[in-house]
Amino acid sequence: MGNMWGSNRGAVERFQKGREALFNEFKERSDPENLVGNRRIVNGNQNAEEIEKTFCEILQLDLITLKSRLQTDDYNAYTVLCAFIWRAIKIDEEINCITELIREAFDIAERLDDEYEASGEKGDLFGLPFSVKSNFFIKNYDVTCGLAKLLEQPKTTTCPMVEFLSDQGAIPFCFTNVPQGLLSYVSSNPIYGTTKNPWDFSRTPGGSSGGEAALLAAGGSAFGIGSDLAGSLRIPAAFCGLVTLKPTQDRLCVTDTHGGLPGRGRLGLSFGFYTKTVNEQEFLLRTIVGNPSYLELCPMSSPAKLGKTSITPEEKLVIGWFTDDGFNPVVPSNRRAVEETIQNLKEQGHKIVEFKLSDVSEEFPSFVVANMLFRNVMPDNGAYMSEMYGGEQYDEYMKLFIRLVRVKQNVVVSWLIRYGAMPLAKLLLSKRLACIGSAYNSDLAACRQNQENTDTFKLHWIRYWKSKGLDALICPSFITPAQPFEYPAQLSNGAFLTGLFNMLDFPAGVVPVAPVKKRDVDLLNDPVDGFPLEGDILLKKQRESAQQSAGLPNAVQVVTLPNCEEMCIRVMKLVEETSSGVQRLQWKHDKNDSDPVDVNNTPSGVVESMEHFKRLDLHRVKLNEISTFQSLAIKEIR
Repeated sequence: MGNMWGSNRGAVERFQKGREALFNEFKERSDPENLVGNRRIVNGNQNAEEIEKTFCEILQLDLITLKSRLQTDDYNAYTVLCAFIWRAIKIDEEINCITELIREAFDIAERLDDEYEASGEKGDLFGLPFSVKSNFFIKNYDVTCGLAKLLEQPKTTTCPMVEFLSDQGAIPFCFTNVPQGLLSYVSSNPIYGTTKNPWDFSRTPGGSSGGEAALLAAGGSAFGIGSDLAGSLRIPAAFCGLVTLKPTQDRLCVTDTHGGLPGRGRLGLSFGFYTKTVNEQEFLLRTIVGNPSYLELCPMSSPAKLGKTSITPEEKLVIGWFTDDGFNPVVPSNRRAVEETIQNLKEQGHKIVEFKLSDVSEEFPSFVVANMLFRNVMPDNGAYMSEMYGGEQYDEYMKLFIRLVRVKQNVVVSWLIRYGAMPLAKLLLSKRLACIGSAYNSDLAACRQNQENTDTFKLHWIRYWKSKGLDALICPSFITPAQPFEYPAQLSNGAFLTGLFNMLDFPAGVVPVAPVKKRDVDLLNDPVDGFPLEGDILLKKQRESAQQSAGLPNAVQVVTLPNCEEMCIRVMKLVEETSSGVQRLQWKHDKNDSDPVDVNNTPSGVVESMEHFKRLDLHRVKLNEISTFQSLAIKEIR
């Protein structure tokens, strides 16, 4: 380790040693070989094979079915927790998504089972193991965000979201990885390392909630929780083939977390869930949103419970759409996802209306709005971020971003960048780079004016929306599918497409609709009809990042007006029902159970992934879920 950590070296070494010991302990405690004869393991515990069979059955269940099986005593909390820890540790060994294990998890499961045996009562989420993004506070645990200086400073409180879910019977069992300092979409830092996308080990699962998305997509947790400041829930969902919904900020307020940017500008900070289906997403949101028990823990959250989300075949909606935000074009695969989704909805009889961002406001064209967003992200021009990174070892995939943030703190350098380098960059390299690089609040008055402009733009947006009579809006989920690790630090321009809806504070969900196809990648390389580069270095980098992406998940973003989460869920359901969907990943318990792979024509990261994960077609997954549901129904009848 040398001197790379400076004064934090001892803390890092102590943490690494303790972390390794706890991982080894959990691995031993969840190993079927060590659970033989354990009275807490149900459905057969006479030999390891019997226990493994039960574990594999549990891990193949969807969230709603697993909840039902726990409620009907088919499984108990301890057996289910052991199954998920057993699998999660195997997954982590391959994709490095877990930062810490929660040492009380086994004790919590035992207590839940014992209390049920004594009282006959169970919480609504009894026995469901879930993972926690590592910026959420849990008492007696550090929240480092990948920064060594924050080690050995355990929190004295637990965030209300984790506390509420635990009160309902769910079991937090691990923390998951994030970018160093949170403000990136590559989940990598020097303390915990780099998290791989389970679909392609050479790519990032996104960020900042990337560890959460990777673990759930790989089958290592029942559900996950995260935060979203500029796309931190939605980008990983799109990259990993998951469902999420960023609510309006105060519809689900959460305190006791590291928000990434204390004292941020007009930028809604939202919290939510990762699930595999929209129904699972609705189930979890309905459990917490407006729940009086949650309001006791977090009175700032809205008391409005989740209302009606169903839609009859006779009801027809007015749905807006765009594929071009006016600031940064998306690659062909992400454009096609929107176009096909809109066509599917049109065929269902819904009215489709093009949403033109250029018509929202003459006062605020897209490049002005982008500049406004990036000034809201760093109202102090990055001073807080620069201080946070001071004295830290820079992550290999974030060092470019960190150095740019830090160098801009020099007054002379900052002036030269804004008035020398950026005008030249606009002419010679990239007008998008120039827009981001010149986002600067010269003084307090400029910061105040930017916030006023943000409020004005939001009113313009809502008025334009109302003039079109829209129920919802469908747009790209991001500028590319999952990117190789080195690109997020170079492509901050991508955050406009997601950060826009934090700045507006609109609900925004992500639904996977189809995989990226080979023809999308072929079209990507067509400079006329596919992806024109406009002589822009950032667009060239964007095109490079999307090469060899065939087969990766592809998603759309669904947006509604503030506090209209119910409508957002309705449209997300419609999108899910009318799309082909993406495959699901399933851990290969038997490594001999391998699919044929054309190694010469398959990206190496995908080959690595396929050594550990099977690809399941969605119709096969649905058939399994229907079969499980029918078995439960027959059992209830009997």
